[in-house]
Amino acid sequence: MSEFDIWLDTDMGKVLLAVESQKIEQLLPGRYFKNVVQFGMPAYSIMDNVTAKSRSTVDFSTRRGANVSVVSDFKSLPFGAHSVDLAILPHSLDYVENPHNFLRELTQIMVPDGTVLLTGFQPFSLWGISKAMHVLRPKSPWAGRFLTTGRVQDWLSLMGYRIQAGGMTMYRPPIARREIFRKLEFLESAGDRWWPMLGAVYVIVARLETIGVVPVSRMPIRRAFTPSMVQVRRLSASQRSKSDVERK
Repeated sequence: MSEFDIWLDTDMGKVLLAVESQKIEQLLPGRYFKNVVQFGMPAYSIMDNVTAKSRSTVDFSTRRGANVSVVSDFKSLPFGAHSVDLAILPHSLDYVENPHNFLRELTQIMVPDGTVLLTGFQPFSLWGISKAMHVLRPKSPWAGRFLTTGRVQDWLSLMGYRIQAGGMTMYRPPIARREIFRKLEFLESAGDRWWPMLGAVYVIVARLETIGVVPVSRMPIRRAFTPSMVQVRRLSASQRSKSDVERK
């Protein structure tokens, strides 16, 4: 297990999993998926409530443990092209070596119109402030990358994804004392209402668009249409009467 997986077993980590699961349940499309793959967090399955024919879990550690179907370094994913309907990335971009390259590799194995669900820490939050305070001793979860949602959405857009849904969660500060941390649960509903962009965790659902493109050499050549104004001379009433008489 990774250091982050071990941290998820703490009181704070368990609460984080609970609020993330609730937000994921709200945003994830409730439909059937043929092949679902979860990348990371093998000890905590997020696929249990997903209707699917096949479920697999990929871990980036060097050993294959419980609940792990595949071990990979994420540089060359061991799946065929167009074979995954739903890819779940729980904090994967926070901890993989090169998140941009990982997303690019992931896109190669997604089916046309496949769905990707991502969660991750974002810096503009109380947790982001705490990360800055732990910069000299970056332990989990502060060792995570804490990408901005703007950057993640830009990467997805460049690779052909369209955002389907998104939201924030975990608005309470990262207080280690369990009693205080749990008493601040009311901040979750307050944050959704009053400061929705300042949650510590983002959840993004995106769909890979596959719009057919006609090769340029085969496209018919069309002349550009340039609209023009036509000058119309308006006749007075007397001129119209005279014109009518002449026509008769």
